[in-house]
Amino acid sequence: MLTALRRKFRLGMQRTVLIAVLLGVGLFSYAFLNLSFCFKLMSHRSLTHMCQKYEHHEFSGSLCEELCSAQSSFDNFQCPLNDMKTILFTAEKNGDMYAVKLAKHNDDDLSWTNSKGESIYPKIEEFHEIVKLHIILAYNVTLDDNMIRALVNQEIADNNSQQMVSFWRLFKDNNYMMGKLFDEESFFPAVLGSCGPYYATEGLEIVQANPSIIQYLASNRQQRLKHALNIMEYMFRLEEMKPEPLRMCKIQVSRFGMTPDRRLKYQTAEHVYVESQLDKRMSNGAKCHSNQECNFHSCRGLCDAERQTCTHIQQNNNFQIFCEHVLVGSGTFQPGLLSGIRMPRSLQKLVKMCVQPPKEHQVPDRRQAPNLQLALRLYNELKQLLQAVITASGADVEVENEAPRLRQRGGGGA
Repeated sequence: MLTALRRKFRLGMQRTVLIAVLLGVGLFSYAFLNLSFCFKLMSHRSLTHMCQKYEHHEFSGSLCEELCSAQSSFDNFQCPLNDMKTILFTAEKNGDMYAVKLAKHNDDDLSWTNSKGESIYPKIEEFHEIVKLHIILAYNVTLDDNMIRALVNQEIADNNSQQMVSFWRLFKDNNYMMGKLFDEESFFPAVLGSCGPYYATEGLEIVQANPSIIQYLASNRQQRLKHALNIMEYMFRLEEMKPEPLRMCKIQVSRFGMTPDRRLKYQTAEHVYVESQLDKRMSNGAKCHSNQECNFHSCRGLCDAERQTCTHIQQNNNFQIFCEHVLVGSGTFQPGLLSGIRMPRSLQKLVKMCVQPPKEHQVPDRRQAPNLQLALRLYNELKQLLQAVITASGADVEVENEAPRLRQRGGGGA
Protein backbone atom coordinates (compact mmCIF):
# COMPACT_ATOMS: atom_id res chain seq x y z
CA MET A 1 0.00 0.00 0.00
CA LEU A 2 2.75 2.42 1.02
CA THR A 3 4.76 1.52 -2.09
CA ALA A 4 1.75 2.24 -4.33
CA LEU A 5 1.27 5.65 -2.71
CA ARG A 6 4.93 6.52 -3.24
CA ARG A 7 4.67 5.49 -6.89
CA LYS A 8 1.57 7.69 -7.37
CA PHE A 9 3.34 10.60 -5.66
CA ARG A 10 6.39 10.27 -7.92
CA LEU A 11 4.22 10.08 -11.04
CA GLY A 12 2.30 13.15 -9.89
CA MET A 13 5.51 15.11 -9.32
CA GLN A 14 6.88 14.08 -12.72
CA ARG A 15 3.67 15.25 -14.43
CA THR A 16 3.81 18.57 -12.54
CA VAL A 17 7.45 19.17 -13.53
CA LEU A 18 6.72 18.23 -17.16
CA ILE A 19 3.75 20.60 -17.33
CA ALA A 20 5.83 23.41 -15.76
CA VAL A 21 8.64 22.86 -18.28
CA LEU A 22 6.22 22.83 -21.22
CA LEU A 23 4.55 26.01 -19.97
CA GLY A 24 7.98 27.66 -19.57
CA VAL A 25 9.06 26.65 -23.07
CA GLY A 26 5.74 27.84 -24.46
CA LEU A 27 6.02 31.19 -22.68
CA PHE A 28 9.52 31.88 -23.95
CA SER A 29 8.64 30.68 -27.46
CA TYR A 30 5.71 33.08 -27.50
CA ALA A 31 7.98 35.85 -26.20
CA PHE A 32 10.42 35.42 -29.06
CA LEU A 33 7.65 35.16 -31.63
CA ASN A 34 5.85 38.19 -30.22
CA LEU A 35 8.54 40.88 -29.84
CA SER A 36 6.27 43.31 -27.97
CA PHE A 37 5.43 40.69 -25.35
CA CYS A 38 9.14 39.79 -25.21
CA PHE A 39 9.92 43.42 -24.31
CA LYS A 40 7.44 43.38 -21.43
CA LEU A 41 8.82 40.08 -20.17
CA MET A 42 12.57 40.61 -20.57
CA SER A 43 13.60 44.20 -21.40
CA HIS A 44 11.14 46.52 -19.66
CA ARG A 45 13.14 46.47 -16.42
CA SER A 46 16.10 48.11 -18.25
CA LEU A 47 13.89 51.06 -19.20
CA THR A 48 12.47 51.25 -15.66
CA HIS A 49 15.96 51.19 -14.14
CA MET A 50 17.15 53.92 -16.52
CA CYS A 51 14.25 56.23 -15.68
CA GLN A 52 14.63 55.69 -11.92
CA LYS A 53 18.31 56.68 -12.12
CA TYR A 54 17.36 59.74 -14.19
CA GLU A 55 14.77 60.81 -11.61
CA HIS A 56 17.46 60.63 -8.88
CA HIS A 57 19.87 62.71 -11.07
CA GLU A 58 22.35 59.82 -11.31
CA PHE A 59 21.93 59.55 -15.09
CA SER A 60 21.85 62.40 -17.58
CA GLY A 61 21.62 62.85 -21.32
CA SER A 62 19.18 63.80 -24.05
CA LEU A 63 17.76 60.27 -24.29
CA CYS A 64 16.63 60.29 -20.62
CA GLU A 65 13.92 62.87 -21.07
CA GLU A 66 12.85 61.48 -24.43
CA LEU A 67 12.29 57.96 -23.07
CA CYS A 68 11.18 58.75 -19.51
CA SER A 69 8.85 61.74 -19.80
CA ALA A 70 5.08 61.28 -19.70
CA GLN A 71 4.89 62.87 -23.17
CA SER A 72 7.46 60.50 -24.69
CA SER A 73 7.25 60.32 -28.48
CA PHE A 74 8.53 56.73 -28.49
CA ASP A 75 6.23 53.77 -29.08
CA ASN A 76 6.26 50.20 -30.39
CA PHE A 77 8.79 48.92 -27.83
CA GLN A 78 10.08 45.47 -28.80
CA CYS A 79 12.88 42.98 -28.32
CA PRO A 80 15.41 43.16 -31.19
CA LEU A 81 15.01 40.86 -34.17
CA ASN A 82 18.68 39.87 -33.84
CA ASP A 83 21.81 40.78 -31.86
CA MET A 84 20.12 40.46 -28.46
CA LYS A 85 23.61 40.35 -26.94
CA THR A 86 24.17 44.03 -27.82
CA ILE A 87 20.69 45.54 -28.22
CA LEU A 88 18.40 45.67 -25.16
CA PHE A 89 15.27 46.74 -27.02
CA THR A 90 14.06 48.72 -30.00
CA ALA A 91 11.51 51.52 -30.16
CA GLU A 92 10.07 53.82 -32.80
CA LYS A 93 10.05 57.59 -32.88
CA ASN A 94 8.26 59.39 -35.71
CA GLY A 95 8.47 56.22 -37.80
CA ASP A 96 12.24 55.76 -37.28
CA MET A 97 13.55 52.74 -35.39
CA TYR A 98 15.96 53.26 -32.49
CA ALA A 99 18.08 50.47 -31.00
CA VAL A 100 18.79 50.99 -27.28
CA LYS A 101 22.05 49.51 -25.98
CA LEU A 102 24.01 49.43 -22.73
CA ALA A 103 27.72 50.27 -22.56
CA LYS A 104 29.91 47.51 -21.18
CA HIS A 105 30.95 47.73 -17.55
CA ASN A 106 34.60 48.69 -17.04
CA ASP A 107 36.87 48.57 -14.00
CA ASP A 108 38.76 51.75 -14.87
CA ASP A 109 37.86 53.81 -11.79
CA LEU A 110 37.82 57.60 -12.15
CA SER A 111 38.18 58.31 -8.46
CA TRP A 112 41.03 58.14 -5.97
CA THR A 113 41.00 58.06 -2.17
CA ASN A 114 42.36 60.90 -0.02
CA SER A 115 43.89 60.66 3.47
CA LYS A 116 40.42 60.76 5.03
CA GLY A 117 39.28 57.75 3.05
CA GLU A 118 36.98 59.86 0.84
CA SER A 119 36.55 59.19 -2.89
CA ILE A 120 37.73 62.18 -4.92
CA TYR A 121 36.60 62.65 -8.53
CA PRO A 122 38.15 64.89 -11.18
CA LYS A 123 36.72 68.33 -11.83
CA ILE A 124 34.91 68.77 -15.13
CA GLU A 125 37.95 70.46 -16.73
CA GLU A 126 40.17 67.57 -15.64
CA PHE A 127 37.63 65.12 -16.99
CA HIS A 128 37.86 66.87 -20.38
CA GLU A 129 41.60 66.11 -20.45
CA ILE A 130 41.08 62.48 -19.40
CA VAL A 131 38.55 61.95 -22.21
CA LYS A 132 40.78 63.70 -24.74
CA LEU A 133 43.80 61.56 -23.82
CA HIS A 134 41.74 58.35 -23.92
CA ILE A 135 40.53 59.11 -27.48
CA ILE A 136 44.09 59.82 -28.65
CA LEU A 137 45.52 56.65 -27.12
CA ALA A 138 42.68 54.28 -28.06
CA TYR A 139 41.66 55.62 -31.47
CA ASN A 140 44.52 57.82 -32.71
CA VAL A 141 42.00 60.65 -33.13
CA THR A 142 42.65 64.16 -31.83
CA LEU A 143 39.67 66.32 -30.89
CA ASP A 144 40.10 70.00 -30.05
CA ASP A 145 39.02 71.40 -26.67
CA ASN A 146 35.75 72.80 -28.04
CA MET A 147 34.69 69.42 -29.40
CA ILE A 148 35.55 67.67 -26.12
CA ARG A 149 33.73 70.35 -24.12
CA ALA A 150 30.63 70.02 -26.30
CA LEU A 151 30.64 66.23 -25.95
CA VAL A 152 30.99 66.23 -22.16
CA ASN A 153 29.08 69.29 -21.03
CA GLN A 154 25.89 68.38 -22.84
CA GLU A 155 25.66 65.18 -20.79
CA ILE A 156 26.97 66.07 -17.31
CA ALA A 157 25.75 68.54 -14.71
CA ASP A 158 28.52 70.56 -13.06
CA ASN A 159 30.88 68.17 -11.23
CA ASN A 160 28.17 65.53 -10.75
CA SER A 161 30.39 62.51 -10.02
CA GLN A 162 27.69 59.86 -10.61
CA GLN A 163 26.84 61.29 -14.02
CA MET A 164 30.56 61.55 -14.78
CA VAL A 165 31.11 57.86 -13.97
CA SER A 166 28.25 56.70 -16.21
CA PHE A 167 29.49 58.91 -19.03
CA TRP A 168 33.03 57.55 -18.63
CA ARG A 169 31.54 54.09 -19.05
CA LEU A 170 30.20 55.23 -22.43
CA PHE A 171 33.60 56.54 -23.46
CA LYS A 172 35.22 53.21 -22.61
CA ASP A 173 32.68 51.31 -24.73
CA ASN A 174 34.09 50.59 -28.19
CA ASN A 175 30.65 50.29 -29.79
CA TYR A 176 29.63 53.75 -28.60
CA MET A 177 32.95 55.43 -29.43
CA MET A 178 33.22 54.00 -32.94
CA GLY A 179 29.69 55.25 -33.67
CA LYS A 180 30.56 58.74 -32.38
CA LEU A 181 34.04 59.16 -33.84
CA PHE A 182 33.33 57.74 -37.29
CA ASP A 183 29.81 59.07 -37.72
CA GLU A 184 30.57 60.97 -40.93
CA GLU A 185 32.08 57.87 -42.56
CA SER A 186 28.83 55.90 -41.96
CA PHE A 187 30.56 52.66 -40.96
CA PHE A 188 28.38 51.94 -37.92
CA PRO A 189 24.88 52.93 -36.71
CA ALA A 190 24.75 56.63 -35.79
CA VAL A 191 24.49 57.38 -32.06
CA LEU A 192 21.24 59.31 -31.53
CA GLY A 193 21.43 60.04 -27.82
CA SER A 194 22.40 58.67 -24.42
CA CYS A 195 21.10 58.37 -20.86
CA GLY A 196 23.79 57.43 -18.38
CA PRO A 197 25.48 54.26 -19.74
CA TYR A 198 22.50 53.59 -22.05
CA TYR A 199 22.53 54.92 -25.59
CA ALA A 200 20.41 54.71 -28.72
CA THR A 201 21.56 54.16 -32.29
CA GLU A 202 19.67 54.15 -35.55
CA GLY A 203 18.07 50.83 -36.41
CA LEU A 204 19.28 48.85 -39.41
CA GLU A 205 17.37 46.64 -41.80
CA ILE A 206 19.48 43.46 -41.86
CA VAL A 207 20.27 42.53 -45.47
CA GLN A 208 20.61 38.77 -45.00
CA ALA A 209 20.26 36.38 -42.09
CA ASN A 210 23.02 33.91 -41.27
CA PRO A 211 23.49 31.54 -44.22
CA SER A 212 22.15 28.03 -43.66
CA ILE A 213 21.82 24.75 -45.55
CA ILE A 214 18.57 26.10 -47.06
CA GLN A 215 20.77 28.43 -49.13
CA TYR A 216 21.60 25.54 -51.49
CA LEU A 217 17.91 25.25 -52.41
CA ALA A 218 17.28 28.98 -52.83
CA SER A 219 17.55 30.74 -56.17
CA ASN A 220 19.07 33.93 -54.74
CA ARG A 221 22.50 33.83 -56.39
CA GLN A 222 22.12 37.34 -57.75
CA GLN A 223 21.20 38.76 -54.34
CA ARG A 224 24.12 36.99 -52.64
CA LEU A 225 26.65 38.21 -55.21
CA LYS A 226 25.40 41.78 -54.87
CA HIS A 227 25.68 41.52 -51.10
CA ALA A 228 29.22 40.13 -51.38
CA LEU A 229 30.25 43.06 -53.58
CA ASN A 230 28.62 45.60 -51.24
CA ILE A 231 30.46 44.11 -48.26
CA MET A 232 33.72 44.14 -50.18
CA GLU A 233 33.22 47.82 -51.02
CA TYR A 234 32.70 48.38 -47.30
CA MET A 235 36.08 46.66 -46.68
CA PHE A 236 37.77 48.97 -49.19
CA ARG A 237 36.32 51.97 -47.34
CA LEU A 238 37.75 50.70 -44.03
CA GLU A 239 41.12 50.39 -45.77
CA GLU A 240 40.99 54.04 -46.84
CA MET A 241 40.24 55.34 -43.34
CA LYS A 242 42.57 58.08 -42.09
CA PRO A 243 44.82 58.42 -40.16
CA GLU A 244 44.91 54.60 -40.31
CA PRO A 245 42.71 51.67 -41.42
CA LEU A 246 40.08 50.03 -39.25
CA ARG A 247 40.39 46.30 -38.61
CA MET A 248 37.47 43.93 -38.02
CA CYS A 249 38.17 40.82 -35.93
CA LYS A 250 34.69 39.43 -36.51
CA ILE A 251 32.77 39.65 -39.77
CA GLN A 252 29.29 38.12 -39.89
CA VAL A 253 26.91 38.38 -42.82
CA SER A 254 23.92 38.81 -40.49
CA ARG A 255 25.38 41.98 -38.93
CA PHE A 256 25.31 44.05 -42.12
CA GLY A 257 22.25 46.23 -42.50
CA MET A 258 20.83 49.15 -44.45
CA THR A 259 19.82 52.55 -43.11
CA PRO A 260 16.56 54.12 -44.38
CA ASP A 261 18.63 56.06 -46.95
CA ARG A 262 20.19 52.76 -48.19
CA ARG A 263 23.69 53.02 -46.72
CA LEU A 264 25.37 49.77 -45.71
CA LYS A 265 26.58 49.69 -42.09
CA TYR A 266 27.82 47.05 -39.67
CA GLN A 267 25.56 46.59 -36.66
CA THR A 268 28.25 46.40 -33.98
CA ALA A 269 31.78 47.78 -33.61
CA GLU A 270 32.57 45.62 -30.59
CA HIS A 271 35.46 43.86 -32.38
CA VAL A 272 36.65 46.74 -34.59
CA TYR A 273 39.93 48.54 -33.87
CA VAL A 274 42.30 51.04 -35.44
CA GLU A 275 45.22 49.14 -36.93
CA SER A 276 47.92 50.38 -34.52
CA GLN A 277 45.88 49.49 -31.43
CA LEU A 278 45.08 46.02 -32.71
CA ASP A 279 48.75 45.42 -33.53
CA LYS A 280 49.68 46.40 -29.96
CA ARG A 281 47.07 44.01 -28.63
CA MET A 282 48.25 41.14 -30.82
CA SER A 283 51.93 41.63 -29.90
CA ASN A 284 51.46 42.20 -26.17
CA GLY A 285 53.99 39.57 -25.08
CA ALA A 286 51.42 37.07 -23.77
CA LYS A 287 52.74 33.56 -23.21
CA CYS A 288 52.01 31.08 -26.00
CA HIS A 289 52.89 27.65 -27.36
CA SER A 290 51.09 27.92 -30.71
CA ASN A 291 50.01 30.63 -33.15
CA GLN A 292 46.36 30.00 -32.26
CA GLU A 293 46.98 31.23 -28.72
CA CYS A 294 47.92 34.64 -30.17
CA ASN A 295 44.69 34.94 -32.19
CA PHE A 296 41.98 37.42 -31.29
CA HIS A 297 38.72 36.05 -32.73
CA SER A 298 39.35 35.96 -36.52
CA CYS A 299 42.42 38.21 -36.32
CA ARG A 300 45.48 35.98 -36.49
CA GLY A 301 48.60 36.42 -34.42
CA LEU A 302 51.99 34.76 -34.45
CA CYS A 303 53.79 33.03 -31.58
CA ASP A 304 57.53 33.53 -31.30
CA ALA A 305 58.67 29.89 -30.96
CA GLU A 306 61.96 30.81 -29.27
CA ARG A 307 60.53 33.23 -26.70
CA GLN A 308 57.13 31.51 -26.51
CA THR A 309 55.39 34.89 -26.49
CA CYS A 310 53.01 36.75 -28.82
CA THR A 311 55.35 39.39 -30.25
CA HIS A 312 54.10 39.89 -33.81
CA ILE A 313 51.50 42.23 -35.32
CA GLN A 314 48.25 40.96 -36.87
CA GLN A 315 49.11 38.49 -39.62
CA ASN A 316 45.91 38.60 -41.70
CA ASN A 317 43.57 41.49 -42.60
CA ASN A 318 39.95 42.35 -43.36
CA PHE A 319 40.09 40.89 -46.87
CA GLN A 320 41.38 37.51 -45.67
CA ILE A 321 38.66 37.32 -42.97
CA PHE A 322 36.02 38.37 -45.52
CA CYS A 323 37.09 35.67 -47.98
CA GLU A 324 37.32 32.90 -45.39
CA HIS A 325 34.24 33.64 -43.28
CA VAL A 326 31.90 35.48 -45.67
CA LEU A 327 32.62 34.07 -49.14
CA VAL A 328 33.70 30.50 -48.29
CA GLY A 329 31.99 29.88 -44.93
CA SER A 330 32.53 26.98 -42.54
CA GLY A 331 31.18 23.92 -44.32
CA THR A 332 27.80 22.56 -45.36
CA PHE A 333 25.82 23.82 -42.38
CA GLN A 334 27.45 27.28 -42.30
CA PRO A 335 27.89 28.09 -45.98
CA GLY A 336 29.45 31.25 -47.37
CA LEU A 337 27.82 33.63 -49.83
CA LEU A 338 29.47 31.80 -52.75
CA SER A 339 28.44 28.31 -51.60
CA GLY A 340 26.29 26.56 -54.19
CA ILE A 341 27.20 29.07 -56.94
CA ARG A 342 29.01 27.71 -60.00
CA MET A 343 32.19 29.78 -60.33
CA PRO A 344 34.77 29.99 -63.12
CA ARG A 345 38.16 28.50 -62.27
CA SER A 346 39.77 31.94 -62.28
CA LEU A 347 37.44 33.10 -59.48
CA GLN A 348 37.91 29.88 -57.50
CA LYS A 349 41.66 30.43 -57.67
CA LEU A 350 41.39 34.05 -56.52
CA VAL A 351 39.19 33.13 -53.56
CA LYS A 352 41.67 30.43 -52.53
CA MET A 353 44.55 32.91 -52.85
CA CYS A 354 42.64 35.43 -50.77
CA VAL A 355 42.17 32.89 -47.96
CA GLN A 356 45.79 31.68 -48.17
CA PRO A 357 47.77 34.35 -50.05
CA PRO A 358 51.00 33.23 -51.75
CA LYS A 359 54.14 35.19 -50.93
CA GLU A 360 53.96 37.46 -53.99
CA HIS A 361 50.46 38.59 -52.97
CA GLN A 362 51.09 39.12 -49.25
CA VAL A 363 51.26 42.41 -47.40
CA PRO A 364 54.82 42.88 -46.06
CA ASP A 365 55.18 41.61 -42.46
CA ARG A 366 51.64 40.14 -42.61
CA ARG A 367 52.07 36.65 -44.04
CA GLN A 368 48.37 35.81 -44.18
CA ALA A 369 47.11 39.16 -45.52
CA PRO A 370 46.23 39.46 -49.24
CA ASN A 371 47.33 42.78 -50.74
CA LEU A 372 45.16 45.37 -52.46
CA GLN A 373 45.98 44.20 -55.97
CA LEU A 374 44.66 40.71 -55.19
CA ALA A 375 41.57 42.15 -53.50
CA LEU A 376 40.80 44.33 -56.53
CA ARG A 377 41.19 41.39 -58.91
CA LEU A 378 38.77 39.37 -56.77
CA TYR A 379 36.31 42.28 -56.71
CA ASN A 380 36.35 42.59 -60.51
CA GLU A 381 35.91 38.82 -60.97
CA LEU A 382 32.89 38.87 -58.64
CA LYS A 383 31.42 41.71 -60.68
CA GLN A 384 31.86 39.76 -63.90
CA LEU A 385 30.15 36.74 -62.36
CA LEU A 386 27.25 38.90 -61.18
CA GLN A 387 26.87 40.32 -64.69
CA ALA A 388 26.84 36.79 -66.13
CA VAL A 389 24.15 35.70 -63.63
CA ILE A 390 22.01 38.77 -64.45
CA THR A 391 22.38 38.16 -68.20
CA ALA A 392 21.48 34.47 -67.79
CA SER A 393 18.31 35.47 -65.94
CA GLY A 394 17.16 37.48 -68.98
CA ALA A 395 17.30 40.84 -67.22
CA ASP A 396 18.63 43.79 -69.20
CA VAL A 397 20.76 45.30 -66.40
CA GLU A 398 24.42 46.23 -66.53
CA VAL A 399 26.70 46.13 -63.51
CA GLU A 400 28.85 49.24 -63.09
CA ASN A 401 32.38 48.55 -64.30
CA GLU A 402 34.21 51.10 -62.17
CA ALA A 403 36.30 49.50 -59.39
CA PRO A 404 36.99 51.30 -56.10
CA ARG A 405 39.72 53.92 -56.39
CA LEU A 406 42.21 53.35 -53.62
CA ARG A 407 45.37 55.10 -52.55
CA GLN A 408 48.38 52.85 -52.38
CA ARG A 409 49.80 51.99 -48.98
CA GLY A 410 53.20 50.55 -48.24
CA GLY A 411 53.84 47.16 -49.85
CA GLY A 412 50.95 47.27 -52.29
CA GLY A 413 48.17 47.79 -49.77
CA ALA A 414 47.16 46.11 -46.55
